[in-house]
Amino acid sequence: MSNPNPAPVPLDETLLLAAAEAATGLQDWGDDLSFKTGLTILLDSLNGLNPPPALAAGASMRILGILTARLHLVDDERKHPEVLDIKIERPVVIIGLPRTGTTVTYDLLALDPASRYPRNWEWAMPWPAPEEATFTTDSRIAMLDGIFAHLLAGAPDLAKIQDITASHAGECNLGFTHHFASTDLWAEWQVPEYTEWLRGPRIPNRYKTHKRLLQQFQWKGPKGRWTIKSPEHLLDLEGLIGTYPDACLVWTHRDPVLAFSSLSSMVLQFRKVSGVGADPKTIGREIIDIWSVGLERATASRAADKNIDRAVIDISHRDVIKDRVDVVRRIHDYFNLPFTPEFEQRLRGEAVEAATGRLGLHSHVPAEFGIHADEVRERLPTYYQRFGELF
Repeated sequence: MSNPNPAPVPLDETLLLAAAEAATGLQDWGDDLSFKTGLTILLDSLNGLNPPPALAAGASMRILGILTARLHLVDDERKHPEVLDIKIERPVVIIGLPRTGTTVTYDLLALDPASRYPRNWEWAMPWPAPEEATFTTDSRIAMLDGIFAHLLAGAPDLAKIQDITASHAGECNLGFTHHFASTDLWAEWQVPEYTEWLRGPRIPNRYKTHKRLLQQFQWKGPKGRWTIKSPEHLLDLEGLIGTYPDACLVWTHRDPVLAFSSLSSMVLQFRKVSGVGADPKTIGREIIDIWSVGLERATASRAADKNIDRAVIDISHRDVIKDRVDVVRRIHDYFNLPFTPEFEQRLRGEAVEAATGRLGLHSHVPAEFGIHADEVRERLPTYYQRFGELF
């Protein structure tokens, strides 16, 4: 496994690439170098902040860790080309806007004994390939929990918003960091140019990296039907379905005004830890800009492509809160997935409390973040017209 605490390197692309090669003894970056586009834009945006030393050092170590993992992934597939033949079949993908019940729905679907969901530690540190025999005792779990403990010490309110543990079901946006194309990097650091790029035209090969990571996890790790989640999928449903043609998409819906406000509150906590961009109204503006594009783009994708539209079941946030078992049953029925007595017992048992225990703990006010209903409706005419009745 790569050094989890590499020495900081100046935020210079050439130096970071060289440092990753020196740390691993590897030089082959593979045939797909499209990850460098996001890396270049991210570094330019970070350097444009004139980052304080602590932020620069933290960003350097984070980026270097991603680069070393990528070198190892290429080395794994060179030595074991069979990993590229691993099929990812009928994944269940939660795609709703952040703070619309996506995490609760994800946690509930993950209780299915047939489900296989990536843990946070897998997405964060995908090399070496997770192994079934040591899956619950892997040293990366304690390593990442230590990082999360530092994060929560700086922003304890995050515990009321999200389950921040290494073994919890991880989101694909953490996986997308390995292509340097992730809203996680926007949430942690205020990087305007990078944010503009994220919400621009669809990013090439992001899903190639995503699939390669799932293959890495499935190679030696536990098997099962993949259950994954990220609101970021809204930005490119064509890329998602193009990579996983038989994917089962679950789109959760809630009034975007409330969702934007809740997400703004969450991002504010991340920004307080990083020490940059912690102005509530600036955060609110960024969120409206990014996710209005996501919602309108995904709505248009469904209208333009019947295959994408048929692949989606729409779920109301209020229904998730009202009757979680019924919602999960509807999802399984829609996609003709088995709904076993064992699964239903889990949904009605103590395990469901872990999935839903945070509901109602998080308070936020849209006006604090400069979020107003009239503007949001103006930015989302197509989305409100088609899905407004769900909230």
